[in-house]
Amino acid sequence: MLQLVVGNEQKPETPLEELLRRSRELEGVRLADIIPRSCFTINSARGLVGFFASYALWAAGLALIAYSPHWLLWLPASLVAGLGGWGLHCIAHDCGHGSFSSSRRFNYAIGHIALLPMLYPFHGWRHVHNLHHANTNNLEKDTDWRPVGRAMYERMPLKDKSIYFGTRSIFFWLGTAHYELISGFRTNMFPGRKEREEVRRSILFVVLVALVAFPLVVHFTGWLGLVKFVLLPWLGMHAWFSATTLMHHTSEDVPFLGGKQWTRNASKLLLTTDYKYSALLHFFTHNISIHTAHHVAPKVPFYNLPQANAALRAALPGMMREKPFSWRELYTAVRRCHLYNPQTGFYSPFGEDGGSPPLADKALDRGAS
Repeated sequence: MLQLVVGNEQKPETPLEELLRRSRELEGVRLADIIPRSCFTINSARGLVGFFASYALWAAGLALIAYSPHWLLWLPASLVAGLGGWGLHCIAHDCGHGSFSSSRRFNYAIGHIALLPMLYPFHGWRHVHNLHHANTNNLEKDTDWRPVGRAMYERMPLKDKSIYFGTRSIFFWLGTAHYELISGFRTNMFPGRKEREEVRRSILFVVLVALVAFPLVVHFTGWLGLVKFVLLPWLGMHAWFSATTLMHHTSEDVPFLGGKQWTRNASKLLLTTDYKYSALLHFFTHNISIHTAHHVAPKVPFYNLPQANAALRAALPGMMREKPFSWRELYTAVRRCHLYNPQTGFYSPFGEDGGSPPLADKALDRGAS
């Protein structure tokens, strides 16, 4: 670690100072150019294999629920169906970035169909997700899992505070369910007329399918069928969705930055964590946890992300965050990564004292000076 000389003494870098120094080292680097051009080649047939595999897993989960001898088995079966639905979301993820097919219409069609089990309007998700890519871990602009400071948290209305507290702790697995409701079904979030029209069409598509599917489910399985075959799998999908996306950019040693401290290259390379899953889980989640290369180059299809990540790792040793998946990592994020601490730039738990209003620019400028 670099030593800073203060007077006649050497002062170790703080974690934030170290990260900002590494961020400066990345200035001017064209990260996407490091990835071989072959990684950008789209193979729609390979994408369709992933699409049908995830739909098959979702259907298998529903079958497990239907044939479970006891209701206690509905929960694990819902997590199987949820994994299939989460995999479909990951396919829609490529569709939203235009890396599933060279045809925009085909991308949009598959994206809409893939998000049906989650009842998520495709264009609403797509537009908000693009904002996340443009502003990853930006304290003012990121749309995903952005923290608030303690003072702001204390000023929240009771409803908002309860939602924030719950989705950052014991009910973290509902975090993306709340995200879906506020991003997928609110056209007034988007300033552009074209965006609003696209979101309206996606909402209409989901509503029309639900108006047909829900009565059929009730007719053949009764009202309990809506719980068994719609609600529980939907919650299972969001459990996977929440856990995965929370861990991508949330850790005690990953800050949120604001103003001049935030840079695009650092947001892609230094503030994203790749988790190593089992081969089977990588297959059914379509390499979503190989996330740094995806942030560097969203046009790389999911099946080429391992090669893209390897190229980045070889060219920029020591710059990428990679960890084996562990439940301890998730537990730590849920237990300690709650509120933004403007004095450090990092997270602090709900129960810790300290913190001032989240004036990121001024606080971080002082910390880095």
